[in-house]
Amino acid sequence: MITLIGATGFTGTLIAQELKRIGCSARLAARDETKLQRLASDLGGQFDTVLVDVTDASAVSRAFDGATVAINCAGPFTGLAEPVVREAARRGVHYLDTTGEQAFIRYVFEELHDEARRNGAALVPGCAFEYALGDAAAELSAENLQPCDEVEIAYAIKSFGTSRGTRKSIIKAIGARGFQYCNSALVHLPSPAIRREVNFPKIGRRTASSLPFGEAIMVPHHVTTQNVTTLMVLPVPAAVLAAASFLAPLILRSPLAGPLLRGADRGSFGPSIEERQKAEFEILCTARRGDQLRRVAVVGRDPY
Repeated sequence: MITLIGATGFTGTLIAQELKRIGCSARLAARDETKLQRLASDLGGQFDTVLVDVTDASAVSRAFDGATVAINCAGPFTGLAEPVVREAARRGVHYLDTTGEQAFIRYVFEELHDEARRNGAALVPGCAFEYALGDAAAELSAENLQPCDEVEIAYAIKSFGTSRGTRKSIIKAIGARGFQYCNSALVHLPSPAIRREVNFPKIGRRTASSLPFGEAIMVPHHVTTQNVTTLMVLPVPAAVLAAASFLAPLILRSPLAGPLLRGADRGSFGPSIEERQKAEFEILCTARRGDQLRRVAVVGRDPY
């Protein structure tokens, strides 16, 4: 049994539709009963439902009854998702989520890894467009090169529409302290501290800037490398992002935080099918050891 938490959100709804398509046994969980029952009805009434406020430990516990896998789409994850992933680790339930927040991924690996392993559960945060593809490409690129001097993962995205949850997660991520993996240790680096020319397979050479992505936490757990550098071709000048990274923590600790997050909630529910089909992405992963290097590229459309 799969419990899908945050089922009525944009990404959660897409996952629920896919679970129906492939015939999985699942339970839909969300905090709004009207939206939850509407979704269940739209999917033909074949899924059980349970009301869950992820800040209520007893409600989270009920959602896990009988589950062997939990998929969590209820973000922003920093703050909201800790009770969910803690319950998964405690119960030995395999856990996946769609977070893009480095701070939350670090929390999962550093605080819950040992308990989950003792209880037979795999905890897999960041199991979406970010960062499952980059993490897998890192493993492939490092074949026969380990120990690597560096694994570099660079993203280029065109016309990527965002959902309400993604917008709120971006705000939280910008306001968090970011890290890169340097000389076999996590090191705080202000964003964007590194700029490099990256030769992508389709769009060609572009300047990419360092951002604190999840692979800095995830890759060293399964690839032997001294450095993991995560980069992205930015839609805005690097100086603008640097200013936003400086101001965001101040804003999130001020009275402006509430209106900012509510503003993210007032936008569109998520990109339309047409908008999603226009979105293109390239992920280029390069593993290096001395003069040797190996590249793996992932090219596709519709990150959702």
